[in-house]
Amino acid sequence: MVKLFTSIAIVAVSIAVARAQSTGPLDASKYPRPDAVPPTNSPEVQAWLKEIDLTGAPSLPLNKNEECSPKPVPNECRWTCDGCAGEDVTHCGRANTWGLTFDDGPTAATSGLLDFLKTKNHKASFFLIGGNVLALPDVVRREVAEGHHLASHTWSHKPLTSLSNEQIVAEMKWTEKAVMDATGLRLKYMRPPYGDVNNRVRFVLKKLGYIIVDWTGDEFDTNDWKLPTITEGDVVKRITTSLDAYVKTNKTQGFYCLEHDLSELTVNAAKKLIPLGDARNITIAPIPLCENDLPGYQSGSTAPLPSNSPSSSTLPTGSSTGGTSPTTSGTTPTVSTAGKTSAGARGQILTMSGAIAAVAMAAALLA
Repeated sequence: MVKLFTSIAIVAVSIAVARAQSTGPLDASKYPRPDAVPPTNSPEVQAWLKEIDLTGAPSLPLNKNEECSPKPVPNECRWTCDGCAGEDVTHCGRANTWGLTFDDGPTAATSGLLDFLKTKNHKASFFLIGGNVLALPDVVRREVAEGHHLASHTWSHKPLTSLSNEQIVAEMKWTEKAVMDATGLRLKYMRPPYGDVNNRVRFVLKKLGYIIVDWTGDEFDTNDWKLPTITEGDVVKRITTSLDAYVKTNKTQGFYCLEHDLSELTVNAAKKLIPLGDARNITIAPIPLCENDLPGYQSGSTAPLPSNSPSSSTLPTGSSTGGTSPTTSGTTPTVSTAGKTSAGARGQILTMSGAIAAVAMAAALLA
């Protein structure tokens, strides 16, 4: 028992040391513009393209933004237009579980959400926009230090079915690089902006090692991305109705809810929604726990992989399942430059406190 605790402590401290070495701002001059699709003729993208074989990618026409074709395109399987999820993950694989996810961060509003989640002891998966990571790497480091899970939402939040195969590679790999440079972790899960994905996009993403996570249909789209054209009360009413319907089912599988840490409005809505799940005794968990896939990152990370939650064994188990009604919602891409801070001691304090918390939680379990 003592040896086990010691091993856990060593791993936790190793994680802290690795992250502490990754503090500081990212050098924007070494990255593409944060608000545009990265060029594909750069040395970096050309090198990434040589690492994968895109031969055999489905030959499908590029779509114009989010528009659906008047007639379904054969073998396209476009989620937002055809109701076809393909192999995408659409439900949390654990019974009675809310897969808590947030898109479009980090932004100036993310820290307030992290403060709230900390008071509730809830962990979430954050689908990050690469350009925003470039602006706010300290926020991303804090997410990891506090036990949250990182995933990709592409570099510039453009609809992927409107991009070439090479542009998709550029969008994904630049985001992957930014997160690696900030945290040492290599992303594994992703959510297409606007839910815009088809079989061609799936082919490219799979070649890059990514698993696509959509959300569980229109009923679990909070519509927070419409704020302030709708009210917070509208958002709360919508999800209250969905949760009440969910608890009347056999709850053998969970759900993924579409939320955003895009602004103070969406974060304030989340603070109202999450307690609704708590009040109904619904377990709240990030993607790696939903999918029984700890730690939820690809191999090749330069930092020791975190476990996300030492208490994952207390959650009910289940299996992943796909297929759900699609939705066409999304948000306008937003690149935040607010809230920049120098890393220095603050980053090291965050990472060390995360390691200490992990050791404390492990000790409590072993007591």
